Amino acid sequence: MSRILYVSQYFVSADQPGGVRHWQHTRALANAGHDVSVVTSYVQHKEREVPEEYRGKRVVREEADGLTIYRTYATPGYGRDLRSRLANYTTFASWSMVAMMRAARPDVVVASSPPLPAAAAAAAVAKGRRVPFVLEVRDLWPDSAVAMGLLNEGPAVQAAARLEASLYAQATRIVALTEGIRDGILEKGVSPGKVRLVTNGVDLDIAEGEADATVDLPQEPFVAMYVGAHGTYSSLGTVLDAAEHLLDDRNILFVLVGGGDQKAALVEEAAARELHNVRFVDPIPKREVPAWLARADACILPYQDRELFAGALPNKTFDYLASGSPIVVAAPTGELTRLIEEGHCGVVVPPEDGAAMAAAIAALAGDRDHAAQLGTNGERLVRSRYDRRALAAQFVETVESVAR
Repeated sequence: MSRILYVSQYFVSADQPGGVRHWQHTRALANAGHDVSVVTSYVQHKEREVPEEYRGKRVVREEADGLTIYRTYATPGYGRDLRSRLANYTTFASWSMVAMMRAARPDVVVASSPPLPAAAAAAAVAKGRRVPFVLEVRDLWPDSAVAMGLLNEGPAVQAAARLEASLYAQATRIVALTEGIRDGILEKGVSPGKVRLVTNGVDLDIAEGEADATVDLPQEPFVAMYVGAHGTYSSLGTVLDAAEHLLDDRNILFVLVGGGDQKAALVEEAAARELHNVRFVDPIPKREVPAWLARADACILPYQDRELFAGALPNKTFDYLASGSPIVVAAPTGELTRLIEEGHCGVVVPPEDGAAMAAAIAALAGDRDHAAQLGTNGERLVRSRYDRRALAAQFVETVESVAR
């Protein structure tokens, strides 16, 4: 048995909204017999507020799911501006150091990035403790921030790139989330022997469970659904454009489930455009996602027309596939579009093209047998290749391979 310290600023369970990759992987480590301590923040950046039960506290120790969890303060108010983001990142990194010092002395330190400051804090603890460091990379940062216009080339980006390089150099193993991320890491000169690919996948234990969820949607229309963050990366404006093209078709309803910093603006825009065929739903716990997706006749994955998203393979892809619904993908040609096309499990249209998305959804609504077949293909694919339990086992093996 090894003592494993796992650091991720964003850590949610199946009872909360958001992706549960960290929760599943740490539970898999605990189930394999390891003593796992998690350091995370109780401030979820999408909500951007301190939960009432944590107000006035800086580090809280909890026990849940076989894990020891240290939840720390981070400055709320995370937004698009650089100052609020840096405040959020650096305050968590500082308080995470305090929490890591309270945790049992680890045999391995694992950190997930972004954000880089949290990973850097974990790397510093690993170096100070003289134990192996495993780095999980979920996004190529700062490259993606520059590509999205969140950062401009200059001293800040150069400093972030140096920090990124130092983390790659210190890490004994690096876990990449997608093939595109893996290739990006290798292009920076990292030895291929260091890097392991462990993609996202479907949580079949959640998908097959019975959630107590009330899905308040009419039964008649063809429902095109999006479940996920209403944020910078997802081009949900394209969905509104598609809805406007289909305003006269009373048989199609667009449903957007989730929250994020762009949601208020999207709701306002939909109202201004009188999109009566669009319904917004508040964020739901992960356990309730399958119940909502069971009502979807098609699922939507819209991305901006940026090269960055050619390497995207988001977790919601696998939830969608497991639901047995076809996926309408609007994204640059790359990893996601290949998966959909080669698996014959959906329709690919150009990114940020509302007319093309509308046409694809209307075609699926007009041929429900074809839509059902695409959905069946996707469900078979995800169960055979992307079962999170098998992927979590790969993650466990990677961590165990460096444990002392």
